[in-house]
Amino acid sequence: MQSVAYSLSWVKTACEHILGKTISPRAWRNYLRICGIERYQRQVKLKECCYLLGLTYLKRQNPFKKYFLSDVSLLLIKEQQRLTKFGIDLENPDLPLLGRDLPNYIYEQTGHKVTLRTLYRWSSKHRIPFSKLRTINQQELHKWLEIGMNAA
Repeated sequence: MQSVAYSLSWVKTACEHILGKTISPRAWRNYLRICGIERYQRQVKLKECCYLLGLTYLKRQNPFKKYFLSDVSLLLIKEQQRLTKFGIDLENPDLPLLGRDLPNYIYEQTGHKVTLRTLYRWSSKHRIPFSKLRTINQQELHKWLEIGMNAA
């Protein structure tokens, strides 16, 4: 099955429609960074499109709050029934979580507040590669959640 790709300019127009105003280039770069979309990319997959639209929806609700990809993925998981009507499958959330978003994700999942310094210490202790700018895959994310649960 071939995955559908959407033009990034079309997705930006859809996000501006949701927001009700134009999105500045700087804000759009921040949206792309939060959603884990690489620079100079012209097309996005359906899941990345959902991340951008979800982030825009959250920004519409509270424009001054700082959102992370974990916030967007939790919103999409809550709205899973509505998204399955449109053929969007989010059963396997392979969210591109960056290292700087990991403390918030651990807090949402376990209720235990963790700093970046603590994560660097845990990474050296448990020999898991970690960096603020490194993308964390699903297997490593499960390890981090286990470590966060044990520390709580």
